[in-house]
Amino acid sequence: MSAPVLPPAATVGRDTTATRLAHLLLTRLALVVAGGLTSVIVARALGPGDRGVYWVIVTIATTAAAMGNLSVEKSQTALWSQEGNRPAIAANALWLGLAVGAAAAGAAFAVVLLPGAATVPAAGRSTLSWGLAAVPIMLAIVYVNNVHVLRARTGVVNRASLAGAALQCSALAALGFLGGLTVEWVVIIWTVSAVANLLLLLPSLPVCRPCEWRLVGRTLSCGLRHHPGSVCHFLLLRLDILLLNAMSTPTAVGIYSMAVTPAELLRAMTDAVVQIALPRQVESSQETAATYTARTIRLTVVLAASSIIVFCLAGPFLVVVAAGPAFAACIVPMLVLAPGVAAAAAAKPAAVYLLRLDLPVLTSLMYGAALLVNLILNILLIPRMGVAGCALASTVAYTALAAAQVGWFVHSTGVPVRRLRPGAAEVREIICRLRGLLRAG
Repeated sequence: MSAPVLPPAATVGRDTTATRLAHLLLTRLALVVAGGLTSVIVARALGPGDRGVYWVIVTIATTAAAMGNLSVEKSQTALWSQEGNRPAIAANALWLGLAVGAAAAGAAFAVVLLPGAATVPAAGRSTLSWGLAAVPIMLAIVYVNNVHVLRARTGVVNRASLAGAALQCSALAALGFLGGLTVEWVVIIWTVSAVANLLLLLPSLPVCRPCEWRLVGRTLSCGLRHHPGSVCHFLLLRLDILLLNAMSTPTAVGIYSMAVTPAELLRAMTDAVVQIALPRQVESSQETAATYTARTIRLTVVLAASSIIVFCLAGPFLVVVAAGPAFAACIVPMLVLAPGVAAAAAAKPAAVYLLRLDLPVLTSLMYGAALLVNLILNILLIPRMGVAGCALASTVAYTALAAAQVGWFVHSTGVPVRRLRPGAAEVREIICRLRGLLRAG
């Protein structure tokens, strides 16, 4: 597949970028398959009720990571444009992730287990500590991954992600075969697979100096300016789970989690394009970055549309056959959620470009408004429509946010909307590059 347009003299770089993108797409596809198998194994072993307990614990852990990460990865990206900062950013990534993550996990543990708190179902309270133990690991992975992506070393990220997914899937399959899979073991395996992912990232971390305190203050300060928007964005993606848990039952959460999982796995395909494009969006001139972003949006639209079409045609059948008739109720919310997920995935390059413009207040207002829409619609629709209402609320909010991001990109760059519409050329290039990579492999 061709990378977005580069200067004529950079033909070799363009081919290298295209090859990296194709490798990343295949890696994402492998992760989708592994994630699907993991979801099926957990669903078969636990059923809707216990799967709901597991999903609430994972949601609490990932929420703690999102609320407490201080948007350091965004400040890394913003500060990366100054070449002198790069060695210090790399040196600080690991220890800063572990330290910030430990603080976030401790705060979450204190809040969730306060007397009278009913966030976690009783069956999962003893397992919560295992889930929160993953928070420092997750943040270290986020920060270290971002350094590798900014240095265009996505192969390292690919290998570590695949190894972690393979470990998780194989361990779950083994315990499931032996009949010993419980909520606690599923959470433990989830945490251990994150540790394996991080360990594989470290040997290639480009650290050429000791931990640097000089840049820590700037990193945290810059990240905090963007953090309200990051928190709103994450809550937009996860608040529905917590609201459904509070307003319904663990079984409903289990059904909804099964509807959400395939859509989120397919969104990972467009994230591959975003990762490859990130260095050029950050390091090049603003005009070149705008042109590059427009090209990337066209590619993500193609990938999002094709993924969602396949998902809607085959997903319901595959999910019910794989997970069992107990999850048949997830079909309707899964289809309702699909358009919103596609819109959010296609607009992600525009969101990255807005980060370059350093407009944290505007970004926070966009995410905050979408979160408010999601919250209000969930409160109104869950009592009336149940799980399907939860999915509809998310789709409306995701689509509104995507429209706002793309609209501001067009407004701030002057790029015509017609240049964001993909054509046959993008489709042909995707097919051609993937075929070439498969033949070469």
